[in-house]
Amino acid sequence: MSFSKILKEAVDRVDGAVSAMIIGIDGIPVEEYATERLINLDDLSAEASQMMKDISIAAENLGLGEAKEFSIISDLCGIIMRKINPEYYLGVIIKPDGNYGKGRYVLRSIIPRLEGEF
Repeated sequence: MSFSKILKEAVDRVDGAVSAMIIGIDGIPVEEYATERLINLDDLSAEASQMMKDISIAAENLGLGEAKEFSIISDLCGIIMRKINPEYYLGVIIKPDGNYGKGRYVLRSIIPRLEGEF
């Protein structure tokens, strides 16, 4: 299955989701799918790269083990990012009234299908 089909599936399965993307830890987007652009996905890739690094360091410093997921919920949207492997993340962007719990579940369920591709 192609990355774009998997990303479309992620958006379609989550109420309020408008886009999904795979991002490298270096901030370079691998693939994206969007039905609506609430935010600039290129900007998100660049910013998320640094956040992923900072969150990983903080988790390590706190003795929490590996950080696997983070989210940002704002007035404009919610962003949920989940680690595929140490080099790549899968993210979904959801409208404020969307189903964030389902978004977390869908990301967690899709990751095993992506792991073998990286």
